[in-house]
Amino acid sequence: MDTRRGFIKTAGGAFFIAAAGRAFGANAPSNRVRLAIVGCHEKGRGARVMRAAMEAGAEIAWVCDVDSRARDYAAAEVLKHGGYTPRKEKDLRKVLEDKTLDGIISETPDHWHACSAILAMRAGKGVYVEKPCCFRPEEGELIVKTWKKTGKTLQVGSQRRASKSYREALAWLQGPEKPIGDIRFVKCLCSCNRGSIGHGKAAAVPEWLDWDLWQGPAPRREFKDNIVHYNWHWFRHWGTAETGNNAPHFCDIARWILQVGFPKRVNCAGGTVFPWIDDDFEWPDTFNMSFEFPGDKFITFDITSRTPGRNEKDMKSGCIAYGEKGSAYFGLCDDVVVYDGKGVVIKDWPAADMKVGSLTNPTATLDVAHMANFIENLRAGSQGTFVPADEGYMSSYLPLVANIALDTHSTLEIDPATGRPVNSPAAMKLWGREYEKGWELA
Repeated sequence: MDTRRGFIKTAGGAFFIAAAGRAFGANAPSNRVRLAIVGCHEKGRGARVMRAAMEAGAEIAWVCDVDSRARDYAAAEVLKHGGYTPRKEKDLRKVLEDKTLDGIISETPDHWHACSAILAMRAGKGVYVEKPCCFRPEEGELIVKTWKKTGKTLQVGSQRRASKSYREALAWLQGPEKPIGDIRFVKCLCSCNRGSIGHGKAAAVPEWLDWDLWQGPAPRREFKDNIVHYNWHWFRHWGTAETGNNAPHFCDIARWILQVGFPKRVNCAGGTVFPWIDDDFEWPDTFNMSFEFPGDKFITFDITSRTPGRNEKDMKSGCIAYGEKGSAYFGLCDDVVVYDGKGVVIKDWPAADMKVGSLTNPTATLDVAHMANFIENLRAGSQGTFVPADEGYMSSYLPLVANIALDTHSTLEIDPATGRPVNSPAAMKLWGREYEKGWELA
């Protein structure tokens, strides 16, 4: 597999399609791209990405959510900013029956990501799916298989690939000059300061929520009052921990820097470092992951959910690439600083695309550019997005397989050709997940 494909390939003008999107045949029916937003709660990421899609030139033909309040909100937003009213629906499967629909934007919980993407591609639609693109590695393998079989456009929401600064910096660092020499080690860091999610109580399902459909492919559980709409991240049945929530972004950057695919060895240590927070948080709050790749290349990653003292001016998140003659810091969003061997700055790219002070949506401008790249490829019938299925899966794969290493208390030896553990029945038991009857993907 060519891991460089899609890394720096649209360096000509594709990045600037964000600005051109509104005029790119926007009034020509033959060029119109009709999308459905799946997951569009007012305070969630879906509503923001929906606006980015509209700014990039797409028509939001459907707003789909299991929460009736979210459907109403999103439809009102489309009318307000687009001047038209989209159709509303709670069930993605009904939306996919629309023959005129070009694609979907999946802003669903993690346990829905692979299901929504695979169902959409099988229905002939393009897909924009958030990271991690799968709940377990087996689902990621099926996404890639379906993508190859159907030939549909797919973009994983690792929006930092749309950063002009990142792409320019990497072209320089990896180019003939190699200002800091060969890069073989990238250290990633991401820290959050999440509060208590409390202890959930069994409760009646709110009238605005279809709880059965929210669970979708996951085996059924009773409704509790501290799961919807965000805290599902911290329950093993639906979420993938902070590793699945934030690490795919930075794993993607690290892979991009090192130009690597699957690893050959994975380790993960973790635990609950802040036990004085008494709540239903099921995952560890602190992880240390390490990945060894062919060619003696390495990624390490420290990630925490509950780091005291984190604030908006000290986000403590990013990647540091170490070369023979210096280092390069890739910041939270769009900033890059390159240092020589003595720590002197030799070149930098300021965070022009960063929304300063926003912890939940610091990459709004990049969202537009990333979505525009998806729309451009969807319009052209191309699979050459910034983060296609195979690349998106490999970046989602790293933290997910680290979770498996942690849960099996083992160092995982990996076949770098396939990404599968070697001689580890315990790991393979966690490779896939159990599905609710009737929702099986294979």
